[in-house]
Amino acid sequence: MTAVQAERMGAMCDSSRIHVNELLVLLSKSKMLHILYALNCDPKPMRFSEIKREVDSSSTTVTRRLGELEAHGLVNRTVYPTVPTTVEYALTPDAIALAPSLESLFEWVLNRAEKVA
Repeated sequence: MTAVQAERMGAMCDSSRIHVNELLVLLSKSKMLHILYALNCDPKPMRFSEIKREVDSSSTTVTRRLGELEAHGLVNRTVYPTVPTTVEYALTPDAIALAPSLESLFEWVLNRAEKVA
C-alpha cells in the first residue's frame, strides 16, 4: 500500500468513525430507541399522543426526540390542516433500513442477559 493509499484509507476510517459516533450519540439519548421501536412496530403513521403513550415519557422529551429524528432524516413529520391540527410521524426509508440492525442489537442484549442471569 502506498503512502497516498494509506492516507486515503485513514481518512475514510476517520470519516466513518465520525458518522458512527454521531449515530450512537443520537440513539443513546433518553427514549430515542423506544420511539424508533414504537414507530417500527406500527405499520401506519402514529400521532404524537400515541407515541407519547407508547414510550411513557414527558411531552418535552418526546418532542425533542422526534425533532432530532426528523433533523437526522429518520422520521417524517406530516401536518394535516385540521382543527385542531393533526400531526403524524412515520419512519423514513433510512430508519426502516436501520431497524434490522437495532433488532439484532436488542436480541443480542436479551440473549446476553439470559446468559449472565
